[in-house]
Amino acid sequence: MGQKFEYLEHLSDAGIKFYGETPEELFENAALGMFSLVSDIDSVKLEKKVDIDLVSESSNLEDMLVLWLEKLLYHFEVDEMLFSGFKVFSLKKCGESYKLAASILGEKVDHRRHEIKIGIKAPTYHQLAIKNKNRKWWGRVIFDI
Repeated sequence: MGQKFEYLEHLSDAGIKFYGETPEELFENAALGMFSLVSDIDSVKLEKKVDIDLVSESSNLEDMLVLWLEKLLYHFEVDEMLFSGFKVFSLKKCGESYKLAASILGEKVDHRRHEIKIGIKAPTYHQLAIKNKNRKWWGRVIFDI
């Protein structure tokens, strides 16, 4: 896989465009891109694993992406964790909803080693997109900062 994500210019918020060979890889790279906005992810040690199981009440993949990113931000804010390892094991449509199972790896924020570049409040629906073209997936999300 080539490029995983890129930063998007935005007047008042922050955004990323992200890529993947599969929907699972797309979600992994969205998470990687989001945390790269927050801090230098190369300095984040893979010390603690957190398992994530989500069920979206929507049959819309974009809604699951927002739910996924919100859950990761929850762990950042509440547990004071930074993450740089993301593995989505399954992302499946089940009837009128999506189910996601993943593990994320990271460590507690250490302000001596981790500079927090920006504070992300939430992923937004503004310009939110997930597309599959020629068996290549890409997405876009803007974050409220």
